[in-house]
Amino acid sequence: MHLDLQIHSCLSPCGALECSPKKIALAAINKGMDIIALTDHNTTGNCPAMFDVVKEIPGLTAYFGTEVTSSEEIHLICLFGDVDSAVEFGEFVKSHLPNKKNNPDYFGDQPIVDANENIIDFENALLIGSTDLSISSITEKVHSKNGIVIASHVDRPINSIFAQLGLWPDDAVIDAADLSINVTDETKWKMLIPDNIPIVRTSDAHFLEDIGRQYITLEMNSPKFEDFKKALQQL
Repeated sequence: MHLDLQIHSCLSPCGALECSPKKIALAAINKGMDIIALTDHNTTGNCPAMFDVVKEIPGLTAYFGTEVTSSEEIHLICLFGDVDSAVEFGEFVKSHLPNKKNNPDYFGDQPIVDANENIIDFENALLIGSTDLSISSITEKVHSKNGIVIASHVDRPINSIFAQLGLWPDDAVIDAADLSINVTDETKWKMLIPDNIPIVRTSDAHFLEDIGRQYITLEMNSPKFEDFKKALQQL
């Protein structure tokens, strides 16, 4: 199965406004994806719409989550197999965002939409900032809800584990490491990432045309989240 595990919708302030869950799902099918994950910055507000969309598209499965910015300013992809767990986690993350409002003129709009692309609300919280949650508190919360945590774009010079900490933390209970599209040779990163941490590739798509530009292929018994977790451990 082909999986793209990091896609941003119009709710991410840096995401294109055309990236509704419906258009994301249709683009993913056209790119040959079997499984996608919606991971807006510090919010799961558009996950319910994605849940409704995917129900109507045979052959496509969605996981639900968010790309959380930790207090160390590290991006962590937090994924769940069910939308309710994702939404609950999103509310938890929102309560740990700074008490500041988004400036749409500067950062961009943050629309929450339904499955038919209707805007039903705007998120006023400043999603582009960092939470006050540490890596350990994020991973603990995600794992308590049977989710997984992927260290996002670990090769990048900002908002990555290596950029912020200089090395992989020994006490971090992280399930996988993501390499950005900039990496053409994984050799260096395999030396820096612990042997027991699987490496994944995601599109980190903020535009429809970027969906599926990077993905992973896993042998899975089914597209269920539990089967994904088992297959991930075999990488």
